[in-house]
Amino acid sequence: MIQKPIVPPPVIFIGCALMMAYLPNPYPFEINVLAVYLIVSISFVIAFFSLWQFYKSKANINPIHLEKSNVFVADGIYRFSRNPMYLSLAGLLVAWAVYLQSAVSFLGVFLFVYLITQWQIKPEEYWLEKKFGESYLAYKKKVRRWI
Repeated sequence: MIQKPIVPPPVIFIGCALMMAYLPNPYPFEINVLAVYLIVSISFVIAFFSLWQFYKSKANINPIHLEKSNVFVADGIYRFSRNPMYLSLAGLLVAWAVYLQSAVSFLGVFLFVYLITQWQIKPEEYWLEKKFGESYLAYKKKVRRWI
């Protein structure tokens, strides 16, 4: 049985970012600071449009209280990704790994994607399927989970 989410996504994000900062760096690489700015900018644009779409739809933004949702958002940026908010957080972690100049720190990105999928996305999907039935299932078939 899928459980209700108990760890807020920002906590998972911060935990992964901190872990990345303290991992050993046996394989450093050179960075292009513009690449970091570009990745951060893209992530902020994705976050802005995903939050804007939630605001326009009057959707519940609280990822812990799924039961308060009375609409699922499928317009705007949600036509391309079912989880653009989490995608933007993953993008920020990619930028952080590049900034740290550490190939090993990319493990934090993979850990974030795994944890957010298991602890947040799957419970959200389960609840949305239960609440919205066929309309959500059709949306799931049409739009990928991440990108």
